Amino acid sequence: MKSEIKYKVGNKTFIYDLHSLERSYNKYINMTDEEFLKDILSALHFSIYICFVKNLETKDILSDDGIIHQLTHLTQNNTRKYVNLEEIRVNFKKTLVINKKTITFNKIIY
Repeated sequence: MKSEIKYKVGNKTFIYDLHSLERSYNKYINMTDEEFLKDILSALHFSIYICFVKNLETKDILSDDGIIHQLTHLTQNNTRKYVNLEEIRVNFKKTLVINKKTITFNKIIY
């Protein structure tokens, strides 16, 4: 099975590897809370990309309870205390699960 998927945005062609995304997902969900917080910017970047390739609704990822919004709170000490890390980790695992069935495009042009 070919795991590289090409897509275009404007006049640029991009490639992502499904197996690599699956490995990254597994890495993040298996991290301890301490490891996850230490690598939060990388987890946030991964999350944004997965939301894109899964074509998730903006209202579902950016709203107050959305995964991107919640992860962003974890990047700052002054807002970290207002969110529940355990709930965010559960939401991360559920929302960002990645496999061939959850990817909504193989070749997309914007």
